[in-house]
Amino acid sequence: MPEPLTRLLAELPPAEPAPVRAERIRMRCRARLARQAPRGSTSRATAPRGMSQQLWQPLIAVLGVVYLTEVVVQAFRVYDLFLR
Repeated sequence: MPEPLTRLLAELPPAEPAPVRAERIRMRCRARLARQAPRGSTSRATAPRGMSQQLWQPLIAVLGVVYLTEVVVQAFRVYDLFLR
């Protein structure tokens, strides 16, 4: 790097938060996590999403198998045409 750029980079302050600010952020995060903990323990909120995943995942898997089967059938038909 050119010398002036190196000098400018050396003059930059360290990329560390002030201790007071870091502690304030930690306290806010801990308070928010503490408020969310009781709400996260209910299983009703996650049940509808789980049910939709239980319905969509097998459906997507079946459609994928049907699609791949049709691709193989079409490939055999094309290959059969070239054999004649």
